[in-house]
Formats: sequence, structure tokens, C-alpha cells
Amino acid sequence: MAKITVKRWLQVAAALIVVVLAVGVYRAKSDAARTEAEVRRLNGEIAEREARIRELRAHIAEQESPARIEQLNEQRLGHVVGSESAALPEGEIARRLPPPQPQEQKARE
Repeated sequence: MAKITVKRWLQVAAALIVVVLAVGVYRAKSDAARTEAEVRRLNGEIAEREARIRELRAHIAEQESPARIEQLNEQRLGHVVGSESAALPEGEIARRLPPPQPQEQKARE
């Protein structure tokens, strides 16, 4: 009878271990599914942010394009590219350039 009782307790313990393992496997699977869903969500967010970065970089490139800079220069400052090479009157040259310095002063500086 003692053998039957011990055998019965071992069977109950084995059944309990099987139930605990089954619950553990179920929880591990559900955690893995939640983690996988979170990874998919984060990958989607990363893709959206990378698309936004590409969009912003394209916008920056458009704003920094030489054609746009030339257009703004002409509109806001009234300068046209190539107009710098036009000859200036002598009075204008004197006004724009600093007066020449004697050679002695340059040597001391």
C-alpha cells in the first residue's frame, strides 16, 4: 500500500509538472507574439522616420540649389550672376576698395 501511495504522489507531481510546463510554454508563446508585434510596429515607425528624413533632405537640397540661390539673390539683393565682372567706374573702385597701404606698414604688421 505504501508503494501505491508513493506511486500515486509521483503521478500527481508529474501531472503538476506537465501543467506547469504547459502554462510556461503558453506564456512564452504569447510573450513572443507580443514582442514580434512590437518589433513590427517599431520597424514601421523606423521606415516612416527614414521616409521623413529623405523628404527633408530633398527639401534642403532644393532650398540650397544654386538656381534657387541665384533667384533669391536677384530678387532680394538685385544682383545678377556674372554682373560682378562688369567694369566699374574709377570712382566706384575707389569707394569699394580700401586705400593702398605703404610697404613699410605691411612689413611691420
